[in-house]
Amino acid sequence: MTELLRGPHHCVGIATSVTERIFHFLKTRAEAQGGTLSGADLGALRQQFIASLPKAANYFEGVDRQYSDAGAATAPDSLSRENILGTLVFVCTHKAARTAFPQAEHIGAVWLNQFCGGIAQYIRQHICTDVNDRLTKAYLDVAVRLGAKLVVADLVGDEGIQRVLRECLAPLIARDALERVAEPLCDAVNSHIAGKRGIGKADPSKVTEAEMKKFLTFLPPQLTLAFGNQAAA
Repeated sequence: MTELLRGPHHCVGIATSVTERIFHFLKTRAEAQGGTLSGADLGALRQQFIASLPKAANYFEGVDRQYSDAGAATAPDSLSRENILGTLVFVCTHKAARTAFPQAEHIGAVWLNQFCGGIAQYIRQHICTDVNDRLTKAYLDVAVRLGAKLVVADLVGDEGIQRVLRECLAPLIARDALERVAEPLCDAVNSHIAGKRGIGKADPSKVTEAEMKKFLTFLPPQLTLAFGNQAAA
């Protein structure tokens, strides 16, 4: 996933660039004219302002939605507060899912995204209730550094985001995951898929517990590769 992405990081990149220019200008003027603010003062203020940008997540998401609506954007909103976990779960687990679930091939990418959305929902409800906020803050920290150049690989390779993801996915790769996690995770995924697809109890798009156990068996080596490859990159 190396293509440019829709997301608030574009706004963050603009804000960061403008902030750099403004504070450089003010610092130069203060030093040249002997103003009441010293260069050190302005430098400290600049750092404080840049550091405060991740706290403005709601504002940046609002600007992104407004811009996208005005431009009739069709790119998926993959890095919003509600979707960022599902996007990162997809990156970390899709190979194991494609191997374990025939639906990934028979139904396609839409189903796979719905499956990962179900895992994300399970994580939010049972493992890490504040994961959306934590990932959004970490994402905006990366956005401050990279701006519009940011791609998903940058997020998976970020130490702060990896720390959150490892915490969220740890119960899924624990030694007793097949016994403790497979059934409730299967139920959560099926509930999410049913809601997204508007289906009843019996449907080929739903997964079985046996398939989920197969997925959980394949997952640990994929996570090792996903995190290791991004770290190496």
